[in-house]
Amino acid sequence: MGRSNHKSAQILVPTYQHSFSLDLNQSALLVIDMQNAFCNLEGFCGSELKADLSAVRTMIPRLQRMVAWAREHGLLIIYTRESHLPDLSDVTPSKKQRYINAGYPIGSPSKMGRFLIRGEPGTQLIKELQPLETELQIDKPAQSVFVSTNLEIILRQRHINHLLFTGVTTECCVLGSYRQASDLGFYCLLLEDCCAALTPGEHQAAIDVLLGENGALGWVTSSDKLLAV
Repeated sequence: MGRSNHKSAQILVPTYQHSFSLDLNQSALLVIDMQNAFCNLEGFCGSELKADLSAVRTMIPRLQRMVAWAREHGLLIIYTRESHLPDLSDVTPSKKQRYINAGYPIGSPSKMGRFLIRGEPGTQLIKELQPLETELQIDKPAQSVFVSTNLEIILRQRHINHLLFTGVTTECCVLGSYRQASDLGFYCLLLEDCCAALTPGEHQAAIDVLLGENGALGWVTSSDKLLAV
């Protein structure tokens, strides 16, 4: 199950501040929340919130390219979906109130079913990013993928300690997952051009956070720089 006996496949990836040493045999690609509700024009954000999904849609081909690269190099690929039980029993009171305040109550009706409810079309991954049978899909009830899931156990069992972060939205579930992964001891690299937000300002704010304090918070690069290596 583990990869510890594999020969090291170490590469050095240039980033904004400090190079990132990546062992392909101990790495995974995280594809955060690329689900219809957030990324499909007919999903909740597009049809109900009337959000501008242009940055999200433009990013998809770059993310497809990264998935193809990860498959070619044998990386574990993990797709996440923000979703909840139909009776909302796994929604914390805090999250319920925050999403009401934001104007999108969990369970709200939409063209693609109830918003963020497990099993509804809106919580399914977009057609452009369909996992292989060997790839993992994880439903998460929080913004961080490590809350109330077994992801950390899966990664430890497979001797994976380097994580590549992609998906949506940059400032919310991507950044939340990244920060918790860092605190758990994983080496984290954010691929900024394979992430997106609903506004350019929110996307850049998340990038600026990770670039703060001269790299004390983490590493950021682009897929072009990684693929060039």
